Amino acid sequence: MRKALARRAWMVAVTVAVGGLWLSTAQAGQLGPIDIYGNLGSVNVNTTSNTVGYLSNAQANQYQAQGFSVGPQVGNSAWNIQKIDVGLGSTGSPSPVMQIYSNSAGAPGSVLASFTTGSEVSAKQVYSFTGSFVAQQNTSYWVVLSNANSASLESYEWYSNDAFSAPSTNNASGVSYLGTKESNNLASWVNTLQSLSIALYAESTTTAVPEIDPSSFGSALALVAGSLGLLERRARRLLGLTA
Repeated sequence: MRKALARRAWMVAVTVAVGGLWLSTAQAGQLGPIDIYGNLGSVNVNTTSNTVGYLSNAQANQYQAQGFSVGPQVGNSAWNIQKIDVGLGSTGSPSPVMQIYSNSAGAPGSVLASFTTGSEVSAKQVYSFTGSFVAQQNTSYWVVLSNANSASLESYEWYSNDAFSAPSTNNASGVSYLGTKESNNLASWVNTLQSLSIALYAESTTTAVPEIDPSSFGSALALVAGSLGLLERRARRLLGLTA
């Protein structure tokens, strides 16, 4: 009876110790949103830009859009986009609107999500818009910028990055550049400057199994084994199974 109790106590100790070690390792491997796509760089030097909002009487409500495609993902996972950075600037008082649209025949289709910023767009710099949108694999989307007060003759500029480079995939995300379009008041969409600055930050909807450094994990297991041996000897003494 006492041997059975000692064996049971030892097994409980093993379960708790190894379970705690795995939990702490998994927690250490978790990451926040990562940069999955873009060409952001800096916008300090470049003066090349596309106007969002009022440009002229003939182009009174300009929309600018940049498309991206999500390729095949491991385990049918998707990307939860949580932040989008863009290089903007204005000398007026615009009211920026950022939305994610579906793809329709290679151009923006319908609105799927909205992202907001707490900053007024003024000096030329990178501005962050936050929200949440799950981008599915094998699907294309468009980030569309517009201006809510174009009727007041307000506008802002979406700047190219200083390197004039097109966006590309980052961190092996499988997200690629689709194209850049502009439209007056959501009429026909036409191709435009591909180097408009952007960065998408997202989390995978599937939690990856954490990678474990074999050397550090072996050391941790050795420590656990030593502790378990000490616990077993104490348990056996308390139960009178050893001298």
